[in-house]
This record gives sequence, structure tokens and C-alpha cells, in this order.
Amino acid sequence: MKRGLFQDRRILSLIGVHLYILVHFLLWYVFGVKIWGKTAMMGVPSLMAGHLNIAAIMVIVIIFSVLLYGRAFCGWACHLRGAIEFSDWVMRKLKISGYQKIRENNILFNTSFRWVFRGIVFLILLLPVIAYWIRREYDFYFNLQSPTPLTDLPGNNNLLFATNAPINMQLATNGLTMLDIIIPFTAGIFIIFVMTFVFNYFYGQGAFCRIMCPYAVLLTPFMNLSPRQKKITRISNCTGCRACSKNCPQGIDVSREIYHYNGKVINRECIKCHYCIDACSYQTLADSGQKASSQTKPISMYEKTPWLNSRRHLQVVEPLPPVYDVISIIVAIVCGTITSRLGGFWFYVGAIVGFIVFRKLMSFCLSEDDKSSLNENQLKTDKTKRRRQKEPEEVLNV
Repeated sequence: MKRGLFQDRRILSLIGVHLYILVHFLLWYVFGVKIWGKTAMMGVPSLMAGHLNIAAIMVIVIIFSVLLYGRAFCGWACHLRGAIEFSDWVMRKLKISGYQKIRENNILFNTSFRWVFRGIVFLILLLPVIAYWIRREYDFYFNLQSPTPLTDLPGNNNLLFATNAPINMQLATNGLTMLDIIIPFTAGIFIIFVMTFVFNYFYGQGAFCRIMCPYAVLLTPFMNLSPRQKKITRISNCTGCRACSKNCPQGIDVSREIYHYNGKVINRECIKCHYCIDACSYQTLADSGQKASSQTKPISMYEKTPWLNSRRHLQVVEPLPPVYDVISIIVAIVCGTITSRLGGFWFYVGAIVGFIVFRKLMSFCLSEDDKSSLNENQLKTDKTKRRRQKEPEEVLNV
């Protein structure tokens, strides 16, 4: 898809976020200008622990923004989303065959229990706070400089891993050298590489956002509450060309959403990336807070076949038995818990690797007949099974 005006603006916004992070680090660690500490979503546990720092304030601002704009933060200001977009761009430029195969058709793999997965990861994120509550060691305070920018990252406290990690490496023992910068930076890049390049390669663009991001659990309850919330909406009649749906990186069936929900996209996976708006050559879509409007020109295909599957989105659920789906999440959590001993962000490395390896191994062990049987069983639960043959352009064959 040709990049549109919104994508240019969004990419600039994501670049700006990374420039801010770089400047913040330089001011704090190189020039000694310590105005405020770490600004990150780790403000969630800080806020719940009663620690009012700049990260906690940022989380409060984000929650209020969801009431007005939906999950625009996820699409326009999340630094990890910027890394995900970059990895997608690099793999497309390098024409990596395995990735091209699913990217050209915007095939987005998922698990049936992604919200369970996200919820468990969110609880793990809050475990230190839960333990804090149980011990009743309340320590409320207001400090904009706490924690420091490198907290929980390689290089914090001049250590490669967390203070209590089973293995570690001391940095800057004789003053800061270039090697002391390169080593933790490389470790940080490796973590991002697994969360973006690796996850995207196997499960399609934005896999982390769609499958594992724990903050979706926090933000989605605040969506669609306010009538003033801006949403992707129809400003004229939809033609049913489906360019919006086929280009959504979150797997939302946009054209059917606006058709069946009075012109509004209400799906909680929407991150306001505006790919759908840029993809619409008829200029049918806009991001606004205007009132919903019904479709005046009926689309028979959408009336006879409201949704392509019972999940009401375009994501592809791998043909695995439900028990394997659940076990894959358990394996991911266990692997993530083990690697988290190196530091909080290492949790994602272990969880993602464990999740991918287990699912691919189980998929390899299943015979083609088993996979076909699973697919057939899924089709029987879909309301659209009798219409799929009449809409071949919308069926994702993988």
C-alpha cells in the first residue's frame, strides 16, 4: 500500500518519541541534567503502589487520552510500536521470503486465548505490587526523579543484568568506556529484536501488540465509554471495496465494523494507526467524534454474511487443539519467568521464544489430516461457512 499522509505524520511522531528517549538519556547520564526520571509504562505498577512519579503521571494522561481518542497512544507514541514498524520496514526492504509470504497478504496469526495471555502477563507485571500490598509495606511518595531512566534496562547500576540476577557483568569498573556503552546497548537491541523482528516474522506485523502486550488490558476498558471519543468513522457510504480491512495491521474487519455499527469502528484492538483511512481511495473514512450514521446503500454481501468468522476479525488462528493453545501460554509464562531473573524486560524474550517454539513444534507434530480436521471444526462454528466459497478474495489461505 502506498504510504499516505497519516503514515508520514505517524512515523515522524514515533521517530520523535525515540529522539526524546535519546535526549533524556544523554541529559541524565552525560550532562547530569536530572529534571525527571523514567517515563515508561512501568508507571502502572508505580501508580498502583502509590508512587507518584513522572511515569505514573504519564499513565494517568494516557488513560484520559483513551477516553477521548481511543488507543491513539499505542499507534502514535509507543516506542515499541516504533520499533515494530521499523522491523516491518527492514524485513520488507530485505525481501525476507518467509515474511513476505504473510506480509503481502497481511496475514496476522493469533491465538484464541490472547486476552488470557495478556491478562496473565499484566498480573505478572503487577506481582511486585501485589506482594507489596500483602506485606502492607505502604510507602506513598511524590518524586518526579524516581526511578532513573535506565531502571530495569541493561546498564542500570553499572550492571548488565538486574542486581539479583544469577549471572551478571560489572560495567564501568574503571570509568565509563565505549565498551561499557556497547555491551548493554547490544543487549537492549537483542531484547527489542526478539519482541519485534522475531515475533513479526512468525506471526505477522505488530505481533507483540496483537498477542502479548499487557497494557492493552489496562487501556481497553476505557474505550468507547465517552460519546466524545474520536473513532474511525464513515463520512459517506461505504463501497465495500475492503481496502481498509485488508490493510489493518491489527486484523480488524474495518468495512464490516462501520457497516454493522452505524459507521463506527468500535473494536478494542484499534490503535488509530490510520492505515484504513490512507487505504480508502474513496475518502469514505475519517477519525472524528461525529455521531454515528447508518449505511444508506445496502451491501448484500454484508447482510447475508455479516462476518467472515465467529471472531469478527481477519486474524488467522493457528490450527492447534485448544489444549495446546493453553499449554503454549503456560510454556511462555514459565520461560518468561525464568529469563525475567535477568531483568524485567528479559521476561518477554523467554516468553516469546517459548511461545513460538512450542507452537511450531506442536504444529509440526500434527498431521495434515489433524490440521484439516481442526480447520473444519472451526468452520462449523463460523456463521459464514456456507458463504466462504463465494468470497474467495477474503479468505486467507495459509
